Amino acid sequence: MRRILLCVLAVFAGTFAVHAQQLRDMDIRVVLQHDGSARITQIWDATVVDGTEMYIPISNLGEMTVSDLAVSENGQAYINEGRDWDVDRSLDGKAGRCGIIDKHNGVELCWGKTSYGPHVWTVEYTVTGLVQSFTDADGFNFMFVNPGFDAPAQHVKVTILNDTGGPEWTYDNTLVWGFGSYGDIEVVSGAIVYESSEPYSRQSSCIALVRFEKGLFAPTVSRNMTFDELKDRALEDSSYGQNGIFEQVFLGLFALLFGGGIIMIISGIVLSALGYKYKKSMYGKTKITEWWREAPMGGNLFASSFVLDNGWRFPSGQSSSKGLIGAFFLRWILDGKVKVQADPDNAKRVNLDFSREPDIRDDVELALYNMAREASGSNYLLESGEFERWSERNFKKMTAWPLRAKARGQGFMQDHRYFRHGTTTNDDGAREACHVVEFKNFLNDFTLSKERTANEVGLWKDYLVFAQLYGIADKVASQFQKLYPKEFQEVAQSVGVDPNVMMRTIRVNNNMSASAINRAVSKQQAGSIRGTGGHTSFGGGGGFSGGGFGGGGR
Repeated sequence: MRRILLCVLAVFAGTFAVHAQQLRDMDIRVVLQHDGSARITQIWDATVVDGTEMYIPISNLGEMTVSDLAVSENGQAYINEGRDWDVDRSLDGKAGRCGIIDKHNGVELCWGKTSYGPHVWTVEYTVTGLVQSFTDADGFNFMFVNPGFDAPAQHVKVTILNDTGGPEWTYDNTLVWGFGSYGDIEVVSGAIVYESSEPYSRQSSCIALVRFEKGLFAPTVSRNMTFDELKDRALEDSSYGQNGIFEQVFLGLFALLFGGGIIMIISGIVLSALGYKYKKSMYGKTKITEWWREAPMGGNLFASSFVLDNGWRFPSGQSSSKGLIGAFFLRWILDGKVKVQADPDNAKRVNLDFSREPDIRDDVELALYNMAREASGSNYLLESGEFERWSERNFKKMTAWPLRAKARGQGFMQDHRYFRHGTTTNDDGAREACHVVEFKNFLNDFTLSKERTANEVGLWKDYLVFAQLYGIADKVASQFQKLYPKEFQEVAQSVGVDPNVMMRTIRVNNNMSASAINRAVSKQQAGSIRGTGGHTSFGGGGGFSGGGFGGGGR
């Protein structure tokens, strides 16, 4: 078994070699003209350590053309060599120069790295025929960022602007879908904005599918098909209107095609089963079995949730968003910000009193409190089903909150200087991140501990709140009540209820938080499949134009 494991680890070490080169940000602006052409500007914030040039492959062009390349840095324009780019020159030979290579199915846009170190490049080019005429509408399905970059971008934002001279784009005349990465796509103030919600992997891409009503454009390229046919192809294997299963299929296929083949998939299953399931870039190691007996990250729920969500080595489909919402609810209850009342009409339910104006300084936490308070209605009493129904009606606000929470958690770690670069932790950050998993291990195995002390019992409020984050609050509370009935009663009395109502509160809180998120996501998916904005799908996007595979530095 040891030899097999070493072989598997060797495969992964070769496949997932860490790139010192970085692409911190890609800010892409697409300005659409009335004839369907687009002037595209990409701003790359990068650090390069080797190689001689940067490049963007664009294929699947059909009747589209790419021209008018311009590259600059710090306001200094590069010399454009047209379509005679020589890829075999040295670093110095390419310095301050750019050009295009024609390929059999597209082009490569190239420019010299000039020097090693940090750079911010501005790359501009024109694509004719981006918006095309279909028999029932106008639109496009275009890949703006390829999978297979040598150093995937940490953040991507694509803004599509209207320079047609015609009406403003709204959901009445414009529908949008996004594929290839985790993020959101919306029509905002007359523009289309597609922004990532987490760093790209090597399999990530950015594909925007956009439908315009006839009359907004006069496209020069026509397609002998309906836009609905294009849309149906793009939605295949996507998570729009699904429960994510096709998304996992897509990930598996990409791993098979571009990530090292079947051995990678088998290796991933074996390593995960053996417990080597954590990202070394987050934790400094891939297996965590130790215990930690105090709330991690100084008790910061946002940071702990960020670590949990971004620390999986393999695609898990797991998210701590539901647990995070429940953890804040439970913390408010234990801190007296929210009062618990037994439901007089249902012995299995409790109601939550949100009548107090809370003393909450963090604006993201306060936003969650205010959402729950709004859901509680004029009597400020959050009763059975109210938060779930509110979340369904206000799904965009509800599904946006976890993204704000994630940014707050990442910001906490940045403020504490826990990152070496991007979201890769340094030694201090890895140690603190490990405590997040180690604390969960401790709570899971609490009954096995021979070192329980009265002091630890005094920390049970923190224990219960983090158990809610981890999704094990029922188990931990039951252990607490069984091992320390007197102390559990004291905690319940501090909330103003008896132990049975306290246990009921924990169960109701867990179910309510999960149901609220699920219903909001379901409603958003229903809207997203119609093209009225929302979360993007990692899978799907088939039938796209442009894009290809690879890019970055070489």
